[in-house]
Amino acid sequence: MTVEILMPALSPTMSEGKLSKWLVKEGDKIKAGDLLAEIETDKAIMEFESAEDGIILELLIKEGIDNVKVNEPIALINTSTSEDDLKTNELNQNIKEDKKQESNNSKSLFSNEHQEEQLNLKNSNNKNFNSKRIRISPLAKKIASQNKVDIKDLKGTGPAGRIVKIDVLNYIDSSKNISTFENLNSEKTDEEDILILNPMRKTIAERLSESKREIPHFYLRKKVFIDELLSARKILNKKLEHANIKISLNDIIIKAVAHALYNNPKCNVTWGHDKIIRSKKTDIAVAVAVQDGLLTPVVKNVKSKTLSDLSQETKALIERTRNKRLKPDELVGGTITISNLGMMGIDNFDAIINPPHGSILAVGKTEEIPAFDKNNDLTKKTVLHLTMSIDHRMIDGAIGANFFNEISSYLEEPIKLLA
Repeated sequence: MTVEILMPALSPTMSEGKLSKWLVKEGDKIKAGDLLAEIETDKAIMEFESAEDGIILELLIKEGIDNVKVNEPIALINTSTSEDDLKTNELNQNIKEDKKQESNNSKSLFSNEHQEEQLNLKNSNNKNFNSKRIRISPLAKKIASQNKVDIKDLKGTGPAGRIVKIDVLNYIDSSKNISTFENLNSEKTDEEDILILNPMRKTIAERLSESKREIPHFYLRKKVFIDELLSARKILNKKLEHANIKISLNDIIIKAVAHALYNNPKCNVTWGHDKIIRSKKTDIAVAVAVQDGLLTPVVKNVKSKTLSDLSQETKALIERTRNKRLKPDELVGGTITISNLGMMGIDNFDAIINPPHGSILAVGKTEEIPAFDKNNDLTKKTVLHLTMSIDHRMIDGAIGANFFNEISSYLEEPIKLLA
């Protein structure tokens, strides 16, 4: 039985993606759970697993092709019996030899681009496409879409009248919309550069605009004294030197938020449009700056983890985020986000809630200030600037204040995290 493998939706906001790399080839025998490809979404590069046992019959999308729509077929596999698989393997080898011979024969007639068009045309014919359908290469279709060119207005010069890249560029050039393909991602003049939004920035723009427009934010601010925390952290890191583990201030903040969430279930919530969803887990998202954007991977079940385990897991998660190697489930979940700009010297800031979360904690810098101790003597203390943004549709002021105060209490008296 022949089964289509479809472009998966690897994130909640994904509508299309780029097939970055195939991890299999035609003729390979695969099992459910085997990795098939690396897919670049609006958030990260993710590995895509097979849900079926079978043999790869055909890879329908070439590596590097982007704007592949979710649920568009990207490969064909045979899920028949072992005996049938052997026959299919033999058939696939013959097909590949035919393709190789056809490619060699066409080298003297066509450029590299025309060779690609020939293969695309053959694949189209094999799929019994309607002969009246406009024939256009994926690259040409992408360029036309980006520049709002109606493909009905184009005349193809490729094999069998197929529209290819040069046809679109010539049309655009004649319309004086754009002069070269390289300008599709940016337009430059003597006075300004115009950068076209990539999928990640589009998603950020849409989600944060929606958040600020639709969510009634209110803000709580606090200066937290963390001298005891810094002393405890210093002792812990000394003890953990042999294991090459170094606990950061951010690790302890994540841990404190998890304990406070557990004790304040009315704040452990997400918005469900016509309902409020209360979580029983302590999953926390962490804002991570990446090239051209921001991602919020989720640390799972934080309360149940030791600081050592949490530190190692968080560091690995952040590294995968920056390398765009997250798994789909690592970008989903949580009820609160932590955004830390303290290391960049920011005193404090008001963060925008990451929907559907109920709140977000903005962490500013630490600084030493003069203060009075318990004996009313003037001394020097270290404070941490915190601001919490809260969705008033789910969390009322007094409830949010209790939650925020408990986070502060754990940071000022970190021994409570061991209770």
